Amino acid sequence: MPVFKYIAVDERGKRMRGAMPATDEPQLEQRLREARLWLIQAVIDKPAASRAKAATRQRYGFKLRGRRGRRELIDFCTLMIFQVRVGVTLPKALDVACQDCTNPGFRDVLRDVQRQLESGEKLHEAMGRYPGVFSPHYVSVVRAGELSSKLPESFEDLRAYLEWVEQISAQVKQASLYPSIVAIVVLAFTVFLFSFIIPKFAELLGQVGVALPLLTRIVFSVGYATKETWWIWVSLLLTLSIGIPLGRRFSRRFTMMMDRLKLHYPVFGDLNLMLALSRFAHNLSMMYRSGLSIVQALHACQCGLIGNAVVEEAVGHVEEEVKGGSAIAEAMHRQPIFSALLLRMVGMGEITGNLDAALDNVAAYYNDVIPRRIKAIFSIVEPMLMLLLIFVVGCVALAIYLPIISLMGAIK
Repeated sequence: MPVFKYIAVDERGKRMRGAMPATDEPQLEQRLREARLWLIQAVIDKPAASRAKAATRQRYGFKLRGRRGRRELIDFCTLMIFQVRVGVTLPKALDVACQDCTNPGFRDVLRDVQRQLESGEKLHEAMGRYPGVFSPHYVSVVRAGELSSKLPESFEDLRAYLEWVEQISAQVKQASLYPSIVAIVVLAFTVFLFSFIIPKFAELLGQVGVALPLLTRIVFSVGYATKETWWIWVSLLLTLSIGIPLGRRFSRRFTMMMDRLKLHYPVFGDLNLMLALSRFAHNLSMMYRSGLSIVQALHACQCGLIGNAVVEEAVGHVEEEVKGGSAIAEAMHRQPIFSALLLRMVGMGEITGNLDAALDNVAAYYNDVIPRRIKAIFSIVEPMLMLLLIFVVGCVALAIYLPIISLMGAIK
């Protein structure tokens, strides 16, 4: 929005100079009249306009990510729920949200959204200018709430969804923290053992000339190979850690391959499928309840909300069949990726006319099952890692002590 430098007179005829943002000169004149001032002359402040454009570009590039970003959005939704519900206008509600916000970048975004609302834009249109802050899914739900006059309910659904994502992320992190630490310690200890300790023992026993047992020869060979080729493994690890995210970003085929592989992991495959179906049920229910048509809701679910490209592809096929006139349950039955519970509940929801409630029941079921499944999986992983550590240490100890025992017997 440009900034005008103006000259105006008040009721007493006194000249006043100032600056005010406005979309054009008529709007500037109207705002000055509301302040009991009459416009004489107005020019665009070009330095201020260029600064505003630069600041706007900077805000458009601002992003909210991770747990901290989710908490900001949850707090924002909570404020908007209570204010809009009691009849506070959107610009005033955003002003309160700005005052309550502790993140400077997010506060600037909310200020700009407020200014765009005051200039006549819809809330979802203003939010859509900041894809790094408000995702397409977020904007779609707000748009549906505005069109159906159910904006408080839309913010309530968004808050519930973000809190659910926060809860699942916290449960996964909590359950995987100890196994991750143990796995890193086991890996670091094994690399150190085979790279530095075992080659020295191999050199010492080779100088003595004692006959080495088979286990000792195997362990020493692995240690020698690790010492000579460590740079290959480090390079491979760096290549995978950089290449996989880049491949997922730029290649749809690579993303499909990786996500299909995730669904067939031993132990973790079923959990990954549950998480994807739970996200699908949560999002489809929320958007359908907000007022979007089922086709629009199915299309929005494919914009990265499910977290698995294989399931998103199946949802895309369902969307095409629904556009052609098929029932949702019938179209979903043709996709083997969907669970029997989800298919049964969607069918019942279509028959009774309560599809959103049926999907909420599916989501509630997965909310109950997933945490228990996560705990069960990691309760198996922890002892497996400990057994692996014991096995590695035991093999190395035997490989070192067997030739020493043989040498002591020969000396006697």
